[in-house]
Amino acid sequence: MSISSGETVIIGAGSTGTSIAYSMIRSGMKVNLVDMNGVASGNTGKSSGLVRSHYSNETVARMAKFSHEVLSNFSEIGYSGYTKTGMVYAFPEADIQSEKMNVEMLKRIGVEIGEIGSDRLKSFYDPINMENFDYITFEPESGYADPVATSNSFASRAMELGATININKKAKRIKKDENGTRVYFSDGTERVYDRVVMATNIWTNKLLRDSGVDESDLLPINASRHNVIYLRRPHLYAGPKPVLWDMAQLSYYKMEGDTITAVGSLDPELDKIQTDSEEEIFDEASEEFMEKYLGNISRRLPYMENAEYISTVSGRYDMTPDGEPIIDELFHLGLGDVYVCAGLSGHGFKLSPAIGNIVSDMIQGKKSRDCMFDWEIFNRKRFRDGRLIGRNHEDIGTLY
Repeated sequence: MSISSGETVIIGAGSTGTSIAYSMIRSGMKVNLVDMNGVASGNTGKSSGLVRSHYSNETVARMAKFSHEVLSNFSEIGYSGYTKTGMVYAFPEADIQSEKMNVEMLKRIGVEIGEIGSDRLKSFYDPINMENFDYITFEPESGYADPVATSNSFASRAMELGATININKKAKRIKKDENGTRVYFSDGTERVYDRVVMATNIWTNKLLRDSGVDESDLLPINASRHNVIYLRRPHLYAGPKPVLWDMAQLSYYKMEGDTITAVGSLDPELDKIQTDSEEEIFDEASEEFMEKYLGNISRRLPYMENAEYISTVSGRYDMTPDGEPIIDELFHLGLGDVYVCAGLSGHGFKLSPAIGNIVSDMIQGKKSRDCMFDWEIFNRKRFRDGRLIGRNHEDIGTLY
């Protein structure tokens, strides 16, 4: 008969699972990290890797600020590939008041951010079409990092500190029994653990369903497809430049290195379009998507109409109704000592250090009021009780 190993198993080795593993092992717990493929082999590998503190919910902004500090000072853990570029947030008139309130909150918690004028913006991008850029803010310390390198560094450092990692090991079912929490794997093995952490992204409900959870009790997490278009920008826009968030066109333009530009969507309507989490998707966008977002960047930065197309990357967000994660124990589903950390809604990588900290504290039995972050707002009951997490920018996807 299997007996408990005293370990916590973390299912899923993306940026979330690897950060949790690192935080837990640093706290002296025994950790086994498993993944059905490999480290950062899922949606983490499709992330554009933006790192910023600009959020409009204070708890999430504090998490983002902490995570930014970790990712930009990562040498003790490994290599994050962090590159400071700054980020420009350009808003139309309708969003001025909400962004002013947001900037006040961000400054209060210690984020360096402020209003800039059109001349400063033109010093970054020239020529640029300023239409509907009625209020512009700038976060100079933000930038981007490498999600795959970061996840592998978290995993490697966790192993150095005593964690075990098993790749190509798929968890098929979870069951509570008298010895602990039993996990059944696709290779025919099974093992009893003290605790289970599901960092399982869009595959969370499938694992719960296969573990006997009723359909009515599944978590409100849906898969939503998101595309990023990669271009080689013309010489006129070459060199290091800040990321540009174009709120009027619900688009962002990540200036990577000296010549690469990534174009993505901020349209919350795309978040609502559900896809099958089990369906294989390919790195290609629809003709409609390509036409719209290539048109957006060309209207904003006119010479980008001469950019060279490189590729398209297609990944999926694990979306919740309020665009914020679910971090909670699942005892109400008959799965005590099983914790879920999913529904990251496109924010997972940039919040991963804070999420690792939260889950580690939660599993140690600490009270959120005594810890760095109030994780109680991320509980599953908020959807049942109609207490969705609020923010200033409701109508701009991923800028929650």
